[in-house]
Amino acid sequence: MGAAAWLGIDLGGTNCRLALIDARGRVRARRVMSTRAAQGPDAVLGRLGSAARELIAEAQERQLGARGIGVACAGVIDPRRGVVVYSPNLPGWRDIAMVKRLTVATGLPVVLGNDADLYAWGEYRFGAGRGRRDLMCFTLGTGVGGGLIVGGRLVSGPLGTGGEVGHVMVEPQGRRCGCGAQGCLEAYSSATGLKGMLQEALQAGRTSRLEPDDDVKAMAAAARDGDELARELFHRAGRALGRAMVAVAMITGVGLMIMGGGVAAAWGLMEAAAQQEIKQRLHIIDPGRLRVKLGELGDLAATMGAAALAKEAGVSPG
Repeated sequence: MGAAAWLGIDLGGTNCRLALIDARGRVRARRVMSTRAAQGPDAVLGRLGSAARELIAEAQERQLGARGIGVACAGVIDPRRGVVVYSPNLPGWRDIAMVKRLTVATGLPVVLGNDADLYAWGEYRFGAGRGRRDLMCFTLGTGVGGGLIVGGRLVSGPLGTGGEVGHVMVEPQGRRCGCGAQGCLEAYSSATGLKGMLQEALQAGRTSRLEPDDDVKAMAAAARDGDELARELFHRAGRALGRAMVAVAMITGVGLMIMGGGVAAAWGLMEAAAQQEIKQRLHIIDPGRLRVKLGELGDLAATMGAAALAKEAGVSPG
């Protein structure tokens, strides 16, 4: 059969990424397909099964034996039962037996995990966390996800909330978060949070070259060009991140924070405010012991983490 390989899948609401990873962590083949989530789980899983079989066949042509599949999915995941309990990005996905259905479609063993957890696992195995046993990964995208690794193991805990840093409170009586609470990190440091703060500021009469529908990329460009409001919003996002990092460090003892996701491209606009908060709030330990690094794997992190999870057969969140 030749050398071994594992298939990683990152199932998102817009796109689905698949990558074939060998034992050395090299990407040997990859695909990106449109999820077309509105068509429902049966249609999505049908296309996903077909794409997986194509990559498995490609592996055979390259003298690689596909040994297993790992799937990363956003939402409430039950990895022990292999079920997507609920995913906000996938309409109609409730209690979907992902592992069973993909196993039937491909003939390979399948493992399932939360996308933010597996993003962290990818960076831990192949990216910015290589050689470390403990880290916290912040995924700054539409929302804020997180993956916590302590002692070389993903930690989700009996409540399944370990690493859910997006809903750590950073501002008492602060902005309303999509989860229903007030003052969550996600309400400040996500794409949704930044855009919401922009719209609130413009409605309050603040001046800026930005328009209410501008995205984070446009906001970052404006901030780099000196737009005062844009710079202020990234300062607020960075301050919130710094507070969350201090909370993580104090509760877990973890000193490496990895920043990933699309909004992390603007880390340079947030870093000074984050570091200022860290220095002001960390007194029990030397603030210099808390390190922040940008992720190295980009949009392949969760895919590679899923493949690594499959390879390690039995290493699962929790």
